[in-house]
Amino acid sequence: MKAKLSKFQFLKRLSLVQQLIVVLSFVGLLLVTVLMPLVDYNLSSIIDKQMYETLVISQYSVINDSYMPNKQSKPTYHIIYDKKQNMFIDFNLSQDVVMTLYSHLFGDDLDKIVNSNQETIKDKGQYGDETYYYMITKYNNSSKYLISIVNSDYSSDLIHSLRNQIIYIQYGFFVIFALVMIVWVLTLITPLQKIKNYIDDIKNRKKSELNIDRGDEIGIVSKALVEMKDDLDKQESIKEEMIHNISHDLKTPIALIQTYGQSVKDDIYPYGDKNSSMDVILENANRLEHKVKSFLYLNRLDYLQGENNELGTFEMKQLIEKIVLQMDALKPEISLQADLEDVCFVGDEEHWRVAIENIIENATRYAKSQIHITLKEKYLEIYNDGDHIDEETLPFLFDPYVKGVKGQFGLGLSIVSKIASMFSYDVKAVNQEVGVSFIFTKE
Repeated sequence: MKAKLSKFQFLKRLSLVQQLIVVLSFVGLLLVTVLMPLVDYNLSSIIDKQMYETLVISQYSVINDSYMPNKQSKPTYHIIYDKKQNMFIDFNLSQDVVMTLYSHLFGDDLDKIVNSNQETIKDKGQYGDETYYYMITKYNNSSKYLISIVNSDYSSDLIHSLRNQIIYIQYGFFVIFALVMIVWVLTLITPLQKIKNYIDDIKNRKKSELNIDRGDEIGIVSKALVEMKDDLDKQESIKEEMIHNISHDLKTPIALIQTYGQSVKDDIYPYGDKNSSMDVILENANRLEHKVKSFLYLNRLDYLQGENNELGTFEMKQLIEKIVLQMDALKPEISLQADLEDVCFVGDEEHWRVAIENIIENATRYAKSQIHITLKEKYLEIYNDGDHIDEETLPFLFDPYVKGVKGQFGLGLSIVSKIASMFSYDVKAVNQEVGVSFIFTKE
């Protein structure tokens, strides 16, 4: 099977127009080699049936009306053979012609029916340059046999005429079909060329537009390309903004570490003593480490999101109970409550730990007195009774480097969104009547 398919691989190396020419040539060859013989066969079968029906009707007249028709414009000849006398006793042909036809046309079948129990034999045969149809029928309860013969000149002309008409119709249809296919292929080539030029412009970072108003697969692909280009532009913009923000965020702690380090080296203590000055250096070093770790973790999530990983499930209730036990000790002034059902979530437990810890840590900076966690089937809500999030910020809250009023690095919620998306969950922030909820739902 593969060997047969490989024979057609050359088509893939041809353009659409060239492929169409090959296909049309094959169809034309198929018409000549297969369809026309079938047409000839079917036409011959139809004519044979008509001729035998003519013989049946003519024989019925002879047998039932007992008369021998004269020669007509459509000549049907009748010969009566008597088995007892072993001779032809009646015919509307000359004796010589009857004997000639007997010898060259129907003699074998006449001997066959005479010496058997058959009632009727019909066949056709060639004599000279013409074809004759004949039917031999036994008279009821007698020793006589009626041989009826009709010349096929009419049928040959009819077959030739019908065959020519069918050929003209077929090839007329083939020409129309070929023109329609050529026009159709050209309508495909034009948008495909536009798509190619659009992709080349994207590759060469040129500004370009793609407007293809189609509802078929080409239209779907073109729309997907435009959406991809918009997404790439958006990602490029986010990337540039991230680089700018990272440079800015790293610049300050690095500058402080350099300045304070040089000052301590020169026995100058900006905060009055060595320990206080070193604490500032260590604090900025920790900030710098946390920033780099968050950035590396975000990039790692981007890599993992592109991999086809088999996802398992884990007990979310147990994970949240561990996180609550650990986080509760950090902010004893905030009441951390949980209403948890025994449910499983899809994904990696360690990644979910990072996501939930980031949300709770974020909530502790805004909560006034309470954080409440609700866990149900395909649903997780982390609520805090802090101030509302600005409505203009809400749509972009999970984008990298979007920070709230008390935000630190602008990467925590972006990491949360990446983790949720990686495991096919949706996360959103909702301003409640009092406070804010971060809600995870299964897509």
